[in-house]
Amino acid sequence: MQQLFCPSPSWDVDDFNLCVRERYFQVLFPLLAVLGSVACLLAAGTVRLPERVCKLWRKSSGYSRLPTDASQIDLAENADDDTENADPIYRLRTHDASAEYTDVESIAGADSLRDVEGDALDISPRAVAGTRGPDTLVLDSSNSRRTRSVLEVTITAMLAAVHVLVVFGVFVAQYPAFRVERIKLEHSVIVNALLALYVLTLAVVRLSPSVRYQAPYLRIHVAVLYLFVLLISVVNFRSAIVHSTSKLVSELATFDVLAYLSLFIIALLSPIRDRPIYIETDDGLDPNPMPYATIAQTVTFAWADHLLMTGYRRPLVMKDVYDLKDDCRSVLLMPPYRLAKGAHSMLYGLLKCFQWKLVYGFCFSSLYAIFTFAPTIMVRQILRFLENPEAEPVHMAWLYVIALLVCALINSILSAQALWTFREVCVRARAIIVAELYSKALKRKVSIDVPSTGTAALEAEEESSKKESKDKAAIEDGAIDLGRVINLMAVDAFSIAEVLARMNPLIKGVMMIFISMVLLYQTLGVSAIAGSLCMLTLLPINYKFSRAFGRIQKELLAITDRRIQKTNEILQSIKIIKFFAWEERFSEQLQEVRNEELAKLRQRFFILAFAAMVWFGFPTVITFITFGFYTLIMKQELTPSVAFSALSLFNIMRTPMDRLAEMITNVIEAKTSVDRVQKFLDEEETQKYSQLRMPRHGDPTIGFKQASFSWSKTPSSFDFKLQDLDISFKPEKLTVIVGPTGAGKTSMLMALLGEMNLLKGRVFLPTAGALESPVVNKATGFTESIAYGAQQPWLLNGSVRENILFGNKYNERRYKHVVQLCALIRDFEILDAGDQTQVGEKGISLSGGQKQRISLARCLYSPARHLILDDCLSAVDSHTALYLYENCLTGPLMKGRTCILVSHNVALTLQLADHVVVLENGRIIQQGNPADVVSSGVLGSDELLINSIQNSRDISRVPSSVNVATTTTAENKDAIEVALEEPSPDAQDKEVLNAKKKQSEETQQVGMVKFSVYFEYIKSMGGKKFWTIVITAIVLHQAGAITQSWWVKVWSAAMATVENLFHGASVRETSVAASARLSQVFEMISEAGVRIVILPLFSGSEVAPAAFTMSSEDLHIAETKSPIYYLIMYGLIAIVYIVLSFAREILFYMGSLSASKALFDAMLHTVMRAKPRFFDSTPVGRIINRFSKDIESIDREVAVDGLSFFHSILSVCVIIGVISWIVPTFLIIGFLISALFFLINVFYLQSSRELKRMQSVTRSPIYQHFGETLVGVSTIRAYGYEQRFIADSMHKVDTNTRPYWLMWALNRWMCVRTDITGGLVSFFAGVFILMSRNTINSGLAGLILTYAITFTENMFWVVLLYATNEMNMNSVERIDEFLQIEQEADDIVPDHRPPRNWPAQGAISVKDLTLRYAPELPRVIKGISFDVAPCSKIGIVGRTGAGKSTIASAFFRFLEADTGSITVDGIDISTIGLHDLRMSLTIIPQDPTLFTGTIRSNLDPFDAYSDSDIFSALRHVHLIDNEAEAAAGSSSSSDDATAAEREARDMNVFYRLDSPVTEGGNNLSQGQRQLMCLARSLLKAPKIILLDEATASIDYHTDALIQETIRKEFAATTILTIAHRLRSIIDYDKILVLDAGLIKEYEAPHVLLQQPDSIFRSMCASSGELETLEELAKASYEEKNKPPGL
Repeated sequence: MQQLFCPSPSWDVDDFNLCVRERYFQVLFPLLAVLGSVACLLAAGTVRLPERVCKLWRKSSGYSRLPTDASQIDLAENADDDTENADPIYRLRTHDASAEYTDVESIAGADSLRDVEGDALDISPRAVAGTRGPDTLVLDSSNSRRTRSVLEVTITAMLAAVHVLVVFGVFVAQYPAFRVERIKLEHSVIVNALLALYVLTLAVVRLSPSVRYQAPYLRIHVAVLYLFVLLISVVNFRSAIVHSTSKLVSELATFDVLAYLSLFIIALLSPIRDRPIYIETDDGLDPNPMPYATIAQTVTFAWADHLLMTGYRRPLVMKDVYDLKDDCRSVLLMPPYRLAKGAHSMLYGLLKCFQWKLVYGFCFSSLYAIFTFAPTIMVRQILRFLENPEAEPVHMAWLYVIALLVCALINSILSAQALWTFREVCVRARAIIVAELYSKALKRKVSIDVPSTGTAALEAEEESSKKESKDKAAIEDGAIDLGRVINLMAVDAFSIAEVLARMNPLIKGVMMIFISMVLLYQTLGVSAIAGSLCMLTLLPINYKFSRAFGRIQKELLAITDRRIQKTNEILQSIKIIKFFAWEERFSEQLQEVRNEELAKLRQRFFILAFAAMVWFGFPTVITFITFGFYTLIMKQELTPSVAFSALSLFNIMRTPMDRLAEMITNVIEAKTSVDRVQKFLDEEETQKYSQLRMPRHGDPTIGFKQASFSWSKTPSSFDFKLQDLDISFKPEKLTVIVGPTGAGKTSMLMALLGEMNLLKGRVFLPTAGALESPVVNKATGFTESIAYGAQQPWLLNGSVRENILFGNKYNERRYKHVVQLCALIRDFEILDAGDQTQVGEKGISLSGGQKQRISLARCLYSPARHLILDDCLSAVDSHTALYLYENCLTGPLMKGRTCILVSHNVALTLQLADHVVVLENGRIIQQGNPADVVSSGVLGSDELLINSIQNSRDISRVPSSVNVATTTTAENKDAIEVALEEPSPDAQDKEVLNAKKKQSEETQQVGMVKFSVYFEYIKSMGGKKFWTIVITAIVLHQAGAITQSWWVKVWSAAMATVENLFHGASVRETSVAASARLSQVFEMISEAGVRIVILPLFSGSEVAPAAFTMSSEDLHIAETKSPIYYLIMYGLIAIVYIVLSFAREILFYMGSLSASKALFDAMLHTVMRAKPRFFDSTPVGRIINRFSKDIESIDREVAVDGLSFFHSILSVCVIIGVISWIVPTFLIIGFLISALFFLINVFYLQSSRELKRMQSVTRSPIYQHFGETLVGVSTIRAYGYEQRFIADSMHKVDTNTRPYWLMWALNRWMCVRTDITGGLVSFFAGVFILMSRNTINSGLAGLILTYAITFTENMFWVVLLYATNEMNMNSVERIDEFLQIEQEADDIVPDHRPPRNWPAQGAISVKDLTLRYAPELPRVIKGISFDVAPCSKIGIVGRTGAGKSTIASAFFRFLEADTGSITVDGIDISTIGLHDLRMSLTIIPQDPTLFTGTIRSNLDPFDAYSDSDIFSALRHVHLIDNEAEAAAGSSSSSDDATAAEREARDMNVFYRLDSPVTEGGNNLSQGQRQLMCLARSLLKAPKIILLDEATASIDYHTDALIQETIRKEFAATTILTIAHRLRSIIDYDKILVLDAGLIKEYEAPHVLLQQPDSIFRSMCASSGELETLEELAKASYEEKNKPPGL
C-alpha cells in the first residue's frame, strides 16, 4: 500500500514529482480509465437487465405494451397487436389514474427519442409518415458520419498497433538497451497498450453495423473517456518536454497526445447517438436539431446558430420555431410521470420522475461552484510570480494565463449545462402540471355543491354569522371555479416549474458560502467562527420572513383567483352588462378585488424590502461583528491585507446569500402553489364511470331502476332531487320528456349521463363499460355511443364545419345531408365565409337558432346510435321547428337511432313520439305512449295537443323520410351544392379564405419594444418628483457601500505601522498619485459587484499593503483613536447603508405598484368601453391572458428586473471609468470585448424577443381551450371525446412550449458566449501583464486582473438583464396594444342629454336604417323603415338569421347605423350618450345571463328596490306563487298546507332572496335563468322593452301566464318582442316580418292572416296552429278596434 501512494508534496516547482508522474499518470490513471469505463458500461447494462427480463416475461404471458401515443412507431414486439394502438392517452374512466400506466414501459429522458436499429426494424420513413398523417420523419444520415467512423477506427487501430509494438520492443527486443530504463517502462507500456486495445475494441464494437449495443449515450461515455485519457497524455507530454527523458518516451508521449486529441475532436464533432435516427415532426415543422447535434454543438448550443441567423435577418415567425424533442412532448412525458407518481402526490411524482435529471444538475452546479474559485487561484499564482520571478520559471506564468482561459471555458460549459438541465426539468414539469390540471378538469363534477335553501339555509346563515371573519377563507377553500382553474394553470403551474429551474443558484450558493467560510477561517482564524455563528442567526430571521411571505402569498393567490374569476364572469357576460349600462358598476366590483390584491402586493413588497435590507445589510453586520471580535477580543491588528481579504470574501458571500434568500422565497411561493394545485387534483370527481352500468338481461337498454339523484353528495331534505325514477327508454325510438319549467328535465338527462350523484337505484347506459372509442357497427354504421345536445348550445371557437364535425372524419355526402336536414343551407349563404365562418367563443357571432341547429347537426352527424337532446327546438321559429322535427328528429338519419328529447313544444313533439315522460318537481307523474298520457289529462286539455295526437296515430316515421325525399327539389339540391362546395383551389380564393380565418388570430408586435412602451411604463410609475427621489436613493446607496470600504481602509491603515504599509514597495515603487488612485479604486470594490476576488488568497503576499498609502490625516487619526472608535463608526455607516437599502427597494416597489394599478385601470377601462364587435372576434381566453399572466408579470417582475438592470449598468460605468482612469490601455481591450458583447446581444435579442412574443401569443389558446372545456365538460364526456380533447390540450401546450423551450436554449447560447468572451478579457489581461512584467507593479497587475473579471460578469448581467427586460416589457407592450382598441361612443354627451323621464311615451320611428357588422362586411339590415306608436306591442318574426336580433341590438347602438336613424320620442338615439340610452331602455336577450351571488344581487345589483318589489317581479314571471308566501319565506306555512306543498315551497330557491346563484347561474335551469332575466328587466318598469326570445326555454303554460302578465302590468309600455312562438304574439298590435334584412310585412296579425300569400300566414300554417291562431288574432283585433262604449 505504501508503494501505491507517493510522498508529499506532489508538486515540485514546475511539475509533478517523479513518483507521481511514473506511478499515477503512466500506470494508475490509465488503468483507472479502463476499469472505470468498463464499470460504467456494466452498470448501464445492469440497470437495463430488469427491463429486459420483464419484457421477456410479458411476451411469454401474452402481454403487449400499451402505447404512450397514438402516433408511436410500433416496434417489432408490438407489431402484431393492432388493438392496443387505440388505447387512450388517459383512461379517465378509471378512478385511480395511476393505474392507467402500470404496464407502460418507462421512457427515461431523451431515450424516448426512438433509436431505430437497422436489424431490429425494417421500415421506411415514408411508410411511417403515412401512419402519422401530417407528421414527417427525417432520417439523420450523412457521409460525414461514415467518414468520422472510419477515421476513428483507423486512429484507434494505429494507436493499438503502436503500443503493441512498444510492448514487443520492451519485452522481446529488449529495447532500450539499459535494463534500468526498461524496468521503468514495463508497467507503463503494458497499461497503455491495454488502454489502446480497449479503445480500439470499444470503437469497433460501437460502430460495427453487425453488432447491436444499446448502452444509452455511449458517444458521451466515449468522449469523456477520450477527454480523461487526453488530460493524462497532456501531462505526460508536458513532463517529457520539460524534463529531458529518453527519445522513446518523448516520441510516444507526442504520439499519444496527438492521437487522443484527434479522437477527442472526432468525438466532439460526432452526434451523441451513433445510429441514424428518425426524427418525428408535426405539421411540416423543422425537426429539433438538438437530438442529432454533435457533442460540441450540444455543450455550446451551436445547433441554434442557424435560427439566430434567421432571426437576425428577419423577425422570426412561428413556423421558424423548431419542433419539440420527443422527451419534451406532453404525450410522452405523462406515462413515466404517472408511473413515478403512483398513488402519491403530484410533487412526489415530479421529483421521482426527474430524479436523475436533478442529480445531473446537482453535479454540474457543484462543479461550477468549485471552478468559480479556479480563476482566483490562477490570478494569485500570476501575482506571486510577479512578486518573486525567481521562484518559478516563466513558462509556469504563461501556463497560469492559459489556465485562465481554460477555466473560463470550463465554467461557461458547466454553468450552461447546470442551468439548462434544470430549465429542461422546468419545461417538462410545466407541461405535466398543465396536463394534470386539464385531465382533472375533465374528471371533475359538473356542478359544485352550493349552500342549501330553506331551513338548512337558515342554519347555514346562523353558522356563518359566527364566523364572519372567515368568509373569504371559506370562498378560497371552496370548490374551484373557472377563474381559479385558469389561475392555477397561468400562475401556479409556472411558479412550481420555475422553482425547479432555479435550483442551480441554491446549490451553487450553498457551496460558495461553504468555500468562502473556509477561506475566511484561513484569513481570520477563530474570528471567522464568530462570523459563522452570526450567519446562523439569519436562519430564524429568514424563517420569520418565510412564514409571513408564505401567508401573504397564499392570500394573494386567493385574491388573484377571485379577480380572474370576476374578470372572466364580466367578459362572459359583457353583452348583458352593456345592454344595461352596468360597466361602471362591474368595474367598481372588479376594482374592489383589485384593490385588495394591491394591498396584499404592498404587504408582499414590504416584506421583500425588509428581506432585501437584511440580505444587503447582513454581510455588513457580519463584517462588523467579525472585525470587532478580531480586534477587541482576539487583540489582533486589522491590517489592510486581512481587512480587505475578509471584506472581499464577505462580498463574495453576499451574492449566494442573496440568491439563497431569493430561492427560499421562490420555494415558499412554489409550496403555496403546490398545495393549491394538489387541492384541485384532490377535488371530488364525477361518479359517472362508477355509477353507470351496462344493461344485462332484463335491464333496460337505457333508463333507470328505482333511481334517485341529487346534485349534492350529501343532500338535505331541502335540496332538489330526482326521486324514484323508473324508466326504460325504448331503443331506436323517440322518447319525449316534458314538464313545467324547473321540473327537473335537464337534471334527468344529466343523471342519465352520470353527472348527478346517484343516491339509490341503478342507471343504465350502453356506453357505460366502454374504455375505448366504440367500434362501428358495419351493418348500421353507428357506434354504441351518445351524442348530446345541451339546452344552451356549447360551441367551440372554430369554424361552423369544425363544430359540426366535432373531430369526426369529413364525409362530404353525409355532411351535406345533415346540413340540409338541419336547415342550415340558407345560413351558410348568409354567413360571410359559409361553413368556414368562425363562430367565436360560445358561438357569440351566431343567432340563438343558428347555434341550436349547429349543435343539432353535430349530434346528427356523429356516429352515435343514441341521441340525447335538451330542448333543441326552443330557439327556432315554428316553421323551422316543424321542418326539423319532420326531417331531422324523425327523418331518415334517425332510422335505427334512439332519441331522447326534452321539449316544451309538446303539441309538435308528441306527434311521432313512441314514449312520453312527464316530470314535475323531480318526480315522474306519468309515462307511456302519447295517447295514454294525453288522455290522462296531466298535460292539460289543449285542443291542439289532443288533435295532434289523434292525427299522429296514422303517421309513421317512414313516410316522413319519404316526405323529405320528395320535398328536396332540384333547385334545393343545387342550393346545397353551392353552399357547401369545397373552396376553390385558386390561390386567390385561398388567400381570401385564409384572411377570414386569420381575422380572429392574435397578432404580435415585431422588432424592438418601442421606446413609447418603456416611456409609458416609466411614466406610470411616477412623475419627475418620484424619479428624482429614486435616483437620489440609488446614488446614496452606492455611496454608502463605497463609504464602508473607505472606512475599512482608514481603520486598517490606522492599525498598521508605517513600515508595514510600505514594506516591499521598494521592489517596484509606485508614485504617490498612482497609490492614491489605487486606494480609491479599492474603495469601490464591494459596490462594483466583484464576484471573483484576489485579495482573500494573498496569503503572505505583499501586494495588498503596497496598494495603500496613508495620508497625513490618516496618520493623525491613527495616533489618536482606539479600535472601538473605528468599530462604532463602521457600525453607524452600516446602519445608514442598511436604511438606504430599504429605502431604495421600497421606493422602486411602490413605483411598481403605481404602474401596475395605472396599467390595469387603463386596460379595464378600454376593455369595458370596447365595441361589442371586439368581443365577437376576440376569444375570452386571449383577454384573460392579459388580465392574468401579463398583469402578474407587471405586478412582480418588470420593476424588480428593471432595478437590477439599472444597478448593473451603473456598476459597468463605474468599473470602466475607474480602470480607464488608472490604466488607459484597457480601453482597447474593453472596446473589443464590448463589441463582441454587443454582437452577441444583437443576435440573441433579435430572436429571443420574438420568441417571447410567440410564447405570450400561444399561451392564449391554452386559456381559451381550458375555459371552453370547463364550460362544456358534460358534452365532452357525453360524447366520450375526453381523449381527443386531452390530445388537443397537449398539442396547444406543446405549441406554447416550442418558443418557450427555444427561448431558454438561446439564453444558454448567449451565456456560454459571454462567459467565453469574459475569459478572453482575463486571458489578454494576463498576456498584457506578462509581456510588461518588468515595468508593471504587482498591485496594479492585481487591479487589472480583478477588474477585468469584474467587468466581464457585470457586462454579462447587463446583456442578460437587458434581454430579460425586453422580454418582460412584452407584457407592457401587450397591454398597451389593448389600450389602442376601438372604443364605443361617449357614455354621456353633455350637450345632448335626454330629459330625466325620457322616454315618456315610447314612440319609435325607424327611417332608412342600414346596418353592417363591419365596414368591410355586407349589409345585414338593408334600409328598413317602420313606426311604432306609443304603448304598442310589436311582434318581430322571421326565419333564423333574418336580422331580428340585429335590429334589437341597434336600439342599444351595439351596431352604429350605416345610414338612417332610430328615433325614440323625437330624439335621435345616435345623438345622445350610450349610458343615457341604455339606462332608459330594457332588453331581455336570447341567452340568459346571471352572475355569481344571490337572487337579490342578480335582480337588483344596485340595491335600488325593496324586497316587496323584487318578490312582485318574481311573482309576475311565475317563479313564486304569491307575494304573501314569498314574504313569509319557508319559515311560515299555513296549517292547511300539505307536506308535499311545504316541501315544494321549501325546495323553491326563489322564496329566499339570499339563495345563492353560482357562476353563470348553473345551479338553475335554463328556463329559470330566462325568467330571472325577465324579472330583472321588469323591475326597471321601463317605457320600452325588447324581448329577444325571452321565453324560448319556458314551458307553454308558463309562457302564456307571463304574456298575460305583460299585457296587464305593462299596458302603458311599448314592447317589441322577437318570438318564434307565434301564440305569444298573436294578440299583439302589429307583426313585423323580416327576411334577409328586409321588411316583408308590417301589419296587424289578423290582417296578415287574411292574406293568402302572407309570409306570416304560412308561418302560422307551418306551426300546426293556424285555426287557433286565427281565432286568437281575430278576437284581439276586434277587441282593440271595437267602437268606444261597446
